[in-house]
Amino acid sequence: MNDILLLGKLTLIITTRCNLKCALCCEYVPQNKPFPDMTLDEEQKILEAVFNVVDRVHTLHLSGGGEPFLHKDLPALIDAAFEYESRFERFMLFTNSTIPVSDDLLAALGRHKDKTLVHASDYGIHPERTAEIYKILNANGINTRVLKYYGEAQDFDGWVDFGDYKSRGRTKAELNTVFSNCAVTRDMHGNWRTRDGTLHWCSRSQRGLELGLLPMFNDDFVDLLDKNTTCEHKREQIRRIMGNQHLQACDWCSGDQGTGDHSKRYPAAVQL
Repeated sequence: MNDILLLGKLTLIITTRCNLKCALCCEYVPQNKPFPDMTLDEEQKILEAVFNVVDRVHTLHLSGGGEPFLHKDLPALIDAAFEYESRFERFMLFTNSTIPVSDDLLAALGRHKDKTLVHASDYGIHPERTAEIYKILNANGINTRVLKYYGEAQDFDGWVDFGDYKSRGRTKAELNTVFSNCAVTRDMHGNWRTRDGTLHWCSRSQRGLELGLLPMFNDDFVDLLDKNTTCEHKREQIRRIMGNQHLQACDWCSGDQGTGDHSKRYPAAVQL
């Protein structure tokens, strides 16, 4: 049993398009051209590769650097994810609560509602649309968690600024501190993410590499689609990352994720 490889959370980044332009977007979506949306075929290949290497996932998450409700094939992507239902405990979607729920999406969520959680951020933008979305989800028995991100008493006290992608020149001890204090490590034990089959511990590593803003830190990720590497070696790579004291990408981050310093918290979703 000790050899079971479990990921706490795995995010498939199905889109990097968004209808909002948040100044402190941790994915830097407003500042960059979106990649093509993940296709159903790509999702199936990635999921097959994941579950050839990983035994179980606690939370399987379809999201993105953008808004997943914009993806025209989201219902089909949800159904395809549930082909692996026996391998995960919970299915999650994120939404910024501004895109209406289509009939097809509602039907797909209904088919799988026993394991599904819709994680809905309420930014106080288009409140009438947001209220209608929550009403429809609740009326159809879809488990929805709403996080308030406007006005007073914002969830998590607001957002943090991950800063520019630049090396801070931190020492090994400083990198270890940044990594251990990060909410991804401390609270989530890894926010594993992939858009193209390269599996990363966190969004800073994954997004920085695909945008060409980080050097190629080969020890910070695992290429699940590499046909020249065995499944066992990929398992070893994942376990090594899990046991790391820091990532190289930690030097290219503000290090404020998970901070308790309220002076480093900012109002969420301020629009450019």
